[in-house]
Amino acid sequence: MFKAKPVVNEIELSRDYEFSYENFVIATQGTVYLFLEKSESTVLGLKFDSRLVKYGSPNDEARGGHSLAKYGLGYYGLYQVQNSPWIKEQIETNKVHSRHSDDLFEGLKHFIACFKDVMLEVTSKSYSEFRMSQEELNALVLEQVANLEQ
Repeated sequence: MFKAKPVVNEIELSRDYEFSYENFVIATQGTVYLFLEKSESTVLGLKFDSRLVKYGSPNDEARGGHSLAKYGLGYYGLYQVQNSPWIKEQIETNKVHSRHSDDLFEGLKHFIACFKDVMLEVTSKSYSEFRMSQEELNALVLEQVANLEQ
């Protein structure tokens, strides 16, 4: 699995989101929400069914130092990595588990969202674009806080 070099391609989304400064992430036990835009009382973004996430550096000024820059990772936007070294690392790390199977990682994809100051990396089988009302966002946060009490 993943013997070829990585290939990074930009993903075209249904909207022309501005991948610059403002974004935020909510990562639950099984879902990662990337909030990208607010339009009146609705927030829009990307949802990944995953808990495998990296968020932070490098920013756009140091992005050329990212290990995937030489394979096509750009400065702003959403990208998908084929032949992902991070998925390969996840497989290798999991091999110490007594019930490990490479099949658990079948169909997993590596997504990278690049912004001015941060980037988000997620491995997930898919993603979807979403619209969420301010009330739904508030309910999501309240639900996650309630989980801390259990």
